[in-house]
Amino acid sequence: MTPRLSVVCIAYNAAPYIRAALDGFLAQKTNFPFEVLVHDDASTDGTAEIIREYAEKRPDVIRAVFQKENQWSKGVAVSSTFLWPLVRGEYVAMCEGDDYWTDPLKLQKQVDWLDAHPDSSVCFHPVVVHFEDGSHKDSAYPMPKDCPDGFTFEGLLKHNFMQTNSVVFRWKLKGRENEVPADITPRDWFTNLLHAEKGPIGFIPEAMGVYRRHSGGVWWNSPDAPDVFYLRNGFRHLAFYKAVKNRFGYDNPCAVDLAANTIAAHIRAGNADAAADVVKTYPEYVGRALGATEERDRLARELARARRRFARTAWIAAIAVAATVLMLLSAILP
Repeated sequence: MTPRLSVVCIAYNAAPYIRAALDGFLAQKTNFPFEVLVHDDASTDGTAEIIREYAEKRPDVIRAVFQKENQWSKGVAVSSTFLWPLVRGEYVAMCEGDDYWTDPLKLQKQVDWLDAHPDSSVCFHPVVVHFEDGSHKDSAYPMPKDCPDGFTFEGLLKHNFMQTNSVVFRWKLKGRENEVPADITPRDWFTNLLHAEKGPIGFIPEAMGVYRRHSGGVWWNSPDAPDVFYLRNGFRHLAFYKAVKNRFGYDNPCAVDLAANTIAAHIRAGNADAAADVVKTYPEYVGRALGATEERDRLARELARARRRFARTAWIAAIAVAATVLMLLSAILP
């Protein structure tokens, strides 16, 4: 029987969590058939073995894809390359391997809502945000108060209020998988926008899943350790904002601060080439950042600190950092 909904799940080194995700999928009670598409990206901690165990027990539901070499590290967009082409359902639900669902009627409720609103292509709900290290109390997100612009497409352009494990889409990307750029972070936000572009966004005010924050996650502790985020994801996040501007016509002002913060982080880390790449690739954002006196002064202070720091260790590298970045910045100053 052809599934009406496809669950898409990607996993990498998620052995402590993947059972909860798979159990949450199999616990779903629906009046329609669904399939689970799960991808393991060459995990080294036993995640693949756990997925195989479940796939062997429920071959009628679970279709698994296993990699021998990690694809994400090669720049491959894993979901759109390996799982999206396998989708057979009219609807698609997302949940990464370290998150999970808590309501066995989640899929039924969201499909019922979409069936009742044929002009809509996405329905979502709050999730419980859980920090694995216990550093923060559990909290539900989002609530209406978190989104002053409302749960609208215009609000979604400004801020991604849909967690990946909360969405069900009326799938628009069959045969159009490459419409989501491969070199951006976060790709789920772009996917949300493509589905929310036309029609209302469905919101069911019930927390029906858990979003884990842990040290292996992309967004782990980003407010408390921003340099780690900027060094790892700043460039791809800038690519996201540029892709949104090109596709949807919205120029998010957050990109300006992101450009300045990413350059500053690379200067602090002594990465002259990476700082220069940001300037060369995103001159429109960097130029606007430098148009603000406080941002220009802040970057100048970072360069001064870099020179002093490297003077104590490797003064030649300090000169390279300062000279390269100052040359490029001066080239775009008015």
